[in-house]
Amino acid sequence: MTTLDPSWNVFRLVADFLHLAGMGFGLAAILTSRSVAGFSRKTQVLFQCVFVSRYLDVFTSHQGLYLLFFKISFNLITAFMLWTFTKLHQSYDAAADSCNLMAMILPVAILAWVTAEGEGFREEAWTFSELLEPLALIPQYIICYRASKVRPAAVIYVLAVGGYRCLYVCNWIYKRYLLHGAYHDYTSWIGGMVECIIFFDFLVRISQRREVIGSIGASPLGQIMLLLDDSAGRLSEKIEMKTMGRRIPFGLSGPGSQDDEHARKQWDVSDKLGEEEGCNLLTLADGDSGHTL
Repeated sequence: MTTLDPSWNVFRLVADFLHLAGMGFGLAAILTSRSVAGFSRKTQVLFQCVFVSRYLDVFTSHQGLYLLFFKISFNLITAFMLWTFTKLHQSYDAAADSCNLMAMILPVAILAWVTAEGEGFREEAWTFSELLEPLALIPQYIICYRASKVRPAAVIYVLAVGGYRCLYVCNWIYKRYLLHGAYHDYTSWIGGMVECIIFFDFLVRISQRREVIGSIGASPLGQIMLLLDDSAGRLSEKIEMKTMGRRIPFGLSGPGSQDDEHARKQWDVSDKLGEEEGCNLLTLADGDSGHTL
């Protein structure tokens, strides 16, 4: 890393630390409350796939301390997050975490194999990670969309982990401005734009949040996502029951019709945590109002 390298600019540095801080905050919120209510395990599964497939170069190439620290940290924090879902499984609402992972991972894997530049597994894995990352937060978005009361800690987590990508877009624009045609990364650019569109849709949706489940104030993109989520679960259920006589385990293909009522129930634990965390944030704001840096 050199001071003259445009790859190392303020946009990228702030984005990296925001990303790490958001992940750390999400883990801390779960551990302190001893509850995973309001968080999506499937989002963590997707992020683990992203980080493992993207950072295979730690075993094959020399890494600077900065890159090595972040690559290891992202994998370890995500693995720890997944462990908390096992440890605190009583607070996890599997039916609400309804996304069909198979419908995300399989098409992305095929597209990565077809579109990867260069040859070799590592290049295909990197392309897979870039195409999968824009979809990784969708299960978390859907949980927030459908909750009767959104847990504040989950919203802060999404704002940090989703918002970092917007800073990476600024980083790409800055590098393109300095290097002109010498720099291009179309796979990352396309994935980043998709991720930012979904993220900004979440910001609009959450700002218009109501206390009842429904589509009041929902954006068209948000409604499409929820409709696709429902349809994918039901379609998978029909196919799996006809071909195998049972559902794919661990909810990988989403819930079916038998889970509809459960998925729309009021989240008592999440509501309680949301109220407590919201009160804590207000208390902190009131306590700090008379102080300046």
